[in-house]
Amino acid sequence: MPDYLNMISSLGIAGAHPGGLQLTKQFLTEINLPFPCRILDAGCGTGQTLSYLAGLGYEAAGMDADQRMVRKAKNRLSDDSVSIVHGSLELMPFESGTFDAVFCESVLSFTNLKSSLNECHRILTDGGVLAAVEVTLEQPADPVSFKEITGFYGFQALQTEDEWIKQFEISGFKNIRSMTGKDFSFDEEDPDHDVDMDDKIEPATFEVLSRHQEMLQKYVHCLGYRVFLANK
Repeated sequence: MPDYLNMISSLGIAGAHPGGLQLTKQFLTEINLPFPCRILDAGCGTGQTLSYLAGLGYEAAGMDADQRMVRKAKNRLSDDSVSIVHGSLELMPFESGTFDAVFCESVLSFTNLKSSLNECHRILTDGGVLAAVEVTLEQPADPVSFKEITGFYGFQALQTEDEWIKQFEISGFKNIRSMTGKDFSFDEEDPDHDVDMDDKIEPATFEVLSRHQEMLQKYVHCLGYRVFLANK
């Protein structure tokens, strides 16, 4: 596991994706899902989004590739009616056509994109919605910078907006829409991050957190994000 992902898991940072839960709430409104419906939070982390969806009454389920995150999500959602399983996006433990929507919040970039998108497409119902919040390359990066970014974060995919859209199309998605952070509004006085730290945190974990903050500053003009919405 890349040091960055291990840091997120060790500190149990909820809403680590750009925009956090505030963004999730807004793109959920944009999707306008029918009610009731089944939603998978693929890469559910500590279960913040999952808890929000369950609270709204959706039939929500979570999955994460990190056993620590599965445990922390289960701790947050003590209600046994919310299923949370261990699994990877490249080979999800669900029958085809199980979910009406799949949420991937800063997850796909860390996976084998072709396999993950094919799996998202497979487990969706016909017409189902994939909502993905993913990092984008906003301007060309020289080879040294590209290697530094992908190496630190462990990205298997670091793409432009157009390259992302092409990948969705190759996997069979249609009606693909893309939105930037400017399409949403955020209340800076209402931070929605919380943490659920491991009992023991190695000092190196905070060094990785500090490096992450340095990387954000260093590549502020190079990295961005998009919210992608697409239908099966």
